[in-house]
Amino acid sequence: DVISKMGFQPVLGRKIYSHSRYFAGDDLQRAQDIMDMVRNPEIKAVFCARGGYGTNRVLKHLDAKVIRANAKIFVGSSDITILLHYLYLHCGVLGFHGPMVVGSFGRAPMPQSRKQFRNILMGEASAKSLHCRNAKVFSKGIATGKITGGCLTLLCRSLGTPYEIQTRNRILFIEDVSEPLYKLDGMLWQLKAAGKFKGVRGIIFGEMVNCNPQKPGDGKLEDVLASLFLKPDIPILTHCPIGHSKEIWTLPFETQTTFDASTKSLELKNCGVK
Repeated sequence: DVISKMGFQPVLGRKIYSHSRYFAGDDLQRAQDIMDMVRNPEIKAVFCARGGYGTNRVLKHLDAKVIRANAKIFVGSSDITILLHYLYLHCGVLGFHGPMVVGSFGRAPMPQSRKQFRNILMGEASAKSLHCRNAKVFSKGIATGKITGGCLTLLCRSLGTPYEIQTRNRILFIEDVSEPLYKLDGMLWQLKAAGKFKGVRGIIFGEMVNCNPQKPGDGKLEDVLASLFLKPDIPILTHCPIGHSKEIWTLPFETQTTFDASTKSLELKNCGVK
């Protein structure tokens, strides 16, 4: 209903209601749904219903050559992070990190998110300028680079795999949900040890919903960042509407972006669609 009201005609995957343990169908079923959508010339975009678990198990069953030859718009977040990086690295397809049909639009009205989601997929210029007045400035500055990122848990899970995130010369966005602060600390330090903050031009953190300290004295996200970046020379924002938030930006992967932490804004060079 949400998708229809935006002017799109929804087509459900044949196995969308399947179950296999804690997955929406077994690996082959989920991969087949993706490939069916890719091969169907009537399908222009694939909107993921929700995140969850196990997207990394599906990737080996996808046909990169077919996906490359039949490029579609892919939109998702959370566990879909790993699929978006696969599409870029192995298929040359630039996906969109954004709201999901059930996992996002199905749980909250999200009026601004719906508007920007539709506008950016329709290539409307207004969707390229993003501003978050509630964001917090950790480090001021302006940077330009291609934008990439996703859910922190999945970014760490990508390390050492064929889908490992590429961050050099990028604007990196990071988000997660319901992870205690000490786990965020560990995962961020893992990214640093893997060299993923080296050469990054700017970093944008989501709201990190329900990522709370376990007890008094544990500190907050800014304390973790202060230990990671002792003398930051790049712009860094926190508390932005990315991923698991009440409002969610739709961000086209690998699109040239100007990031100004001082004005809490992003300017996308294009909408990522033709």
